[in-house]
Amino acid sequence: MIKKRVLVACGTGVATSVAVAKKLENIFKDRGYGDLVEVSTCTVAEMESKASKYDLIVTTAHNSKPMPVKVIMGVAFLIGRGTEPVLQDILESLGLK
Repeated sequence: MIKKRVLVACGTGVATSVAVAKKLENIFKDRGYGDLVEVSTCTVAEMESKASKYDLIVTTAHNSKPMPVKVIMGVAFLIGRGTEPVLQDILESLGLK
């Protein structure tokens, strides 16, 4: 299987995107997908220029610009509630479910 690429974006590309990216990496690893998914971070402003190189975008900030790939709101991973439905959406979007 070709490695899937996930881009995690936040306002600054440093704080919340890194926290969500680490959580996703751990979840992928725990579920046996660690070698199948690569997770990177960026700012919301960078999303548009980077989007076409990724299979999915997970963001913690609002974005109104259309993207060439699916965008999923990942705030649930910051607050620690409601993560399972978001995770299922991510896995389905990556074809891992």
